[in-house]
Amino acid sequence: MDTVFAETVKKVIAHYPLETTHISLLSYKGKKAVWSILTSQGEFILKKVPFAEDHIQFMTHAIDYLKAHGVRTPGVMKATSGEAYVKSDDEFFVLFECVHGRSPEYEIEEELVQILQGMAAFHRASKGIESPTGYFPSFLLEEWREDYQRRAALILKWKTARTGAADLKAFDKLFLQHADHFLQQCQQALDVLNHSDFDRWAAETRTTKTLCHQDYAAGNLAIGDDGHLYVYDMDSLTVDLPVRDLRKILNKVMKKEAQWNLPQMMTMIKAYQSVNPLTAEQYRVLAADILFPHLFLGQASKYYEHREEKWPIQKHVSRLQEMIDTELSKEAVLQEFLARLDEVV
Repeated sequence: MDTVFAETVKKVIAHYPLETTHISLLSYKGKKAVWSILTSQGEFILKKVPFAEDHIQFMTHAIDYLKAHGVRTPGVMKATSGEAYVKSDDEFFVLFECVHGRSPEYEIEEELVQILQGMAAFHRASKGIESPTGYFPSFLLEEWREDYQRRAALILKWKTARTGAADLKAFDKLFLQHADHFLQQCQQALDVLNHSDFDRWAAETRTTKTLCHQDYAAGNLAIGDDGHLYVYDMDSLTVDLPVRDLRKILNKVMKKEAQWNLPQMMTMIKAYQSVNPLTAEQYRVLAADILFPHLFLGQASKYYEHREEKWPIQKHVSRLQEMIDTELSKEAVLQEFLARLDEVV
C-alpha cells in the first residue's frame, strides 16, 4: 500500500480500539477509497467518504435505523470518541463491519425474488426516519415533474444540435431516428404521472418519510455465508417514493433481456408486494416512471456529455440500439401489466 495511504489509515485506525495486523487498499477513486483492515478482532472495511459532515451524520444514523428495523447491512463501528466517523486532515472516514458473500444473480429466479423482497424490507424499515441534524442530504421526492422536464429538454437539445449537422456519426443517425418518439414518451410519462396518485402519495411521504437506496442492485448486494441478503453502500440515500428503486431494478434486469419480459416483471413485482404492499394507484406511479425513457436518455448522455470517452463509437452505437430495443418493447408490456394489476394487489 502507498506510504501516504498507509500513514493516513494508521492515523484513522488509531481512533478505534483495534489491534491492526494488516491493511490493504481495495479501491481508490480520487475522493473515495476503500481499505480492508485485518485486526485481532476480525476484518473491517474502512471507507474515505467525500461528503459534508452533516451528510455523513445522516448516513450513519440511517444505517443504524435500518439495522434496528431488521435490514441486514454492515454496521458502523464507533470510534473511541463515540462518533460514527473520524475526521483526519480535513477528510472523513467511516469504519464498517465486514460481510463476506457473493453478489446475487438476476438470472436465478430465487435470487431475483430475494433481491426484490430485500428491497421491499428496506423501504418498509426506513419509514418514519428523521435526520439527527434536521438535514436530509437528498430529498428527490420534490423533483419528479421538474426532473422529467429537464431530462426531456436534454433530448431536445441534442436533437436540435445534431439535426442537419454536416458531420453526423452513426450514433447521431440512430439517436435522431428515435428522438421524436422518445420525446413523445417523455410527455406520456408526465401525463400518466399527472393522472396518478403521485401528489397524494408524495404529500404523505413528506411526513412519514421513506428512503430509497438508489442503487439497490447486484453490485451493492451480497448473499452472505449465512444465506441472507445484505445491502451496503448507503452513499446516495434519498427521501422518495419506493417506486424509484423499483423502476431502477426493473430497468437493470430488463436491459439484459432481448426485450421487456412481462412474466419476469410480474415475478419481481409480486416478490416486492409480498413484503411491502403497494396499491394499484401507486403502481400507476411506477408505470409512469417506467414509461419515461431513462435508458435511452442515459445512453445518449454517455455519448453527448462525454461520460465514456474511452468507448469506441461502435460500442456507443450498439449500446444505444440495445436501449432503444428495450424501451420500445416495454410499451405493450406496460399496458398489459396495468391490465393485470389485480393479480398483484
